[in-house]
Amino acid sequence: MVDEPSRISTWTLRVVVYGGAVTGFALSAAAIVVDDAPLWWVLVGAPLAVCCGLLVFVWLRFRLRHRSPESRPRAVEAMAARRDTVGRPLERSRIAQRATRHKKAVLAAGVPTTAVVQFLASAHRASQFRHLVYLELEVVRPDGARYLVKTGEYLDASSAGSVAPGRVLQVKVDPVDPDRVAVDWERSLRLT
Repeated sequence: MVDEPSRISTWTLRVVVYGGAVTGFALSAAAIVVDDAPLWWVLVGAPLAVCCGLLVFVWLRFRLRHRSPESRPRAVEAMAARRDTVGRPLERSRIAQRATRHKKAVLAAGVPTTAVVQFLASAHRASQFRHLVYLELEVVRPDGARYLVKTGEYLDASSAGSVAPGRVLQVKVDPVDPDRVAVDWERSLRLT
């Protein structure tokens, strides 16, 4: 649940925002009407009117959409959840793009092992006939220990249909940095 702010702080905030909007509009209007009005009336009034006016508009819009007091906390929680998920696709795309930089070196010098696909998502980037995907893999070390790695791979038509959560892939792990993992598609596709 979202914590309810105290009544004093809520009303103080409302007075400041409404007062700022009214003051801003009054100063802007006075600067237009009065001959030889000081320049600071416009320089202070216009930003106050715009900023506080927008806050009042957003608050009124929210209150009109969510009229009952019971629906407001749920609406605030839903907005917070949406805000938290907005950056995830961009973050996944960056992780996937960074991971592909070391793929050739890891495939050449990496230690072979297996990994299970835990999560798969598009990274919204493509290169000719290949599509970049973000992968979360549970890597199984040769000693049996397991750990989660976030990586990225370019998939072509032959490998795209065979990758899904739960799928076991043959991978190579960088001996220096175990978070660098590259899928050995040639060996992985032979398993299907």
